[in-house]
Amino acid sequence: MKGSRCIFCKRDSSGSRSIEHILPESLGNEDHILPPGFVCDSCNNYFASSVEQHVLESERFRIGRLNALIPNKRKRLPSITGILLPGQAGHFSTVEVSRELDGSMAVYATTEQAASAIASGIANRMIVPTVGASPTSLLFSRFLGKVAVEAMAARLLENDPNLIDEFIDDAQVDQLRNYARYGTMGAAWPFSERTIYAPGFVFPADTENDAHEVLHEWIFMSTEHHEMYFVLAILGMEYAINMGGPEIEGYELWLKANPGKSPLYP
Repeated sequence: MKGSRCIFCKRDSSGSRSIEHILPESLGNEDHILPPGFVCDSCNNYFASSVEQHVLESERFRIGRLNALIPNKRKRLPSITGILLPGQAGHFSTVEVSRELDGSMAVYATTEQAASAIASGIANRMIVPTVGASPTSLLFSRFLGKVAVEAMAARLLENDPNLIDEFIDDAQVDQLRNYARYGTMGAAWPFSERTIYAPGFVFPADTENDAHEVLHEWIFMSTEHHEMYFVLAILGMEYAINMGGPEIEGYELWLKANPGKSPLYP
């Protein structure tokens, strides 16, 4: 099925050719996509360059993708900056650290000083960061909103495609879709963020699956106050955003009432 109107800008998209990855391929997503036309080429390109790229290039996601061996479209892993030790008094040499897809580490000297320190054996240790700065709340909340709107469209497409037009025209969704696409609101849409399992955690085998690692997963959750939340986990971090308005209190109340639980694992 090909979309005829974009779920974000609502314009005619019958001529659009790009499929839309609900989560970027650089987060390990190859399966969750929307066919051409559901997100027009213009909105697709905007999200890729102005939202997703900045999220993926943040320190948190570069380190997370490197540790989980998640390559980009060109099958390349990101690099991060490491510090060579011991360094000269008052100065440290830096290198770029990456990994190969087989898990082996690759170190690249970016200056003559670093190359000399490595070649001479002066530098024989290296500090590599294991955590990094997150994207800004404004940027990441727009990313969450984009993923939430697309995930809902995919859910409707799978269960009842006849509801897609109603979803596009739904005024209640307009605030979130416009915030994701245009940054309207003047402040960051609040969201919940917490760790629910360690990055790289291997879930034990069960009756349906072998032992496996989960890169991402999501669910929609309705509360007793009739709020709809989109709950997304990426590399062990759980994020939740209210699809009906810029508030998160309902989800925080749910967390207090269900300590230690996640809607993903009730």
